[in-house]
Amino acid sequence: MEGIPSIFSLSAVAAILAAVGFFVVQRFVKPIDMETHQGFLDAMLSIVGTLVSILLGLLVAAALEDYEALEVSVDKEAASVAHVFRITAGLPAETRDRIQGVCMTYCEQVVNDDWPIMEKGKIPHESFFTLSKLVNEAAIFEPKTEGQNNLHAELLSAVSDIVDYRRDRMLVLHSNRQQNLMPVLLMCSIIVLVFAYLYTRRGTIFHGVLISMVAIALGANLGLVYVLTNPFKADWKIQPRGFILNKKALEQLRSRPELMKLYHLKSDAPAPSSSVSEPAPTGKKQ
Repeated sequence: MEGIPSIFSLSAVAAILAAVGFFVVQRFVKPIDMETHQGFLDAMLSIVGTLVSILLGLLVAAALEDYEALEVSVDKEAASVAHVFRITAGLPAETRDRIQGVCMTYCEQVVNDDWPIMEKGKIPHESFFTLSKLVNEAAIFEPKTEGQNNLHAELLSAVSDIVDYRRDRMLVLHSNRQQNLMPVLLMCSIIVLVFAYLYTRRGTIFHGVLISMVAIALGANLGLVYVLTNPFKADWKIQPRGFILNKKALEQLRSRPELMKLYHLKSDAPAPSSSVSEPAPTGKKQ
């Protein structure tokens, strides 16, 4: 389905299958006596249609809410990394350089390593090790002044936020919601179409067109649930916008000496690369 949005593809497939089913029913199934059974069919279709519409509406709303929450969580993770980078300006030079180097490395790994790996449904590990280094640096730092003590508390809070937001990303990869939802939704959709077939009469092409339109609506809802429950690999996959902005901000810092001085960045610090497995080196020993 590459090049064609999943929602449109599923809608088209649903319409084709519904049309094929309609012509099969027309050819091989004996029409029912509508004068005898229409009252019962109307009542049953009303019940089934209402239940399916409520189910689809609730599932789409829940999937959309989770998708938006995860998107916000990814942006907050990137913002927390940037916040850690900023507040380290008030720490001792050696600690500051190590933490800033780890922050740079983490942003690189999230953009270049995590997203391609998560798109395949797998758990990235390199960024976890880098984040562990960041947690360790924040935990072992011993403030010497009241100002450093305040910065240390803020640093620990920001690093804790990064860990929590990253966990949100990883939990989505372990979720089996789609595997549980899709069979139920497909079964409900098939039931609705079967009821629609029972109303058809031989030679009524107009009924086939209407059934195909119902199938398109059902397929669109299924496609919507699919893309929302696959936030890292479907058509609407979440992008690491905040981390990309962090990378661009670091590149701008290196291109402007006055900003490098403000954040105590060294002019010989390595520029961001496509893959970085270790944080930037600390200051040279004299």
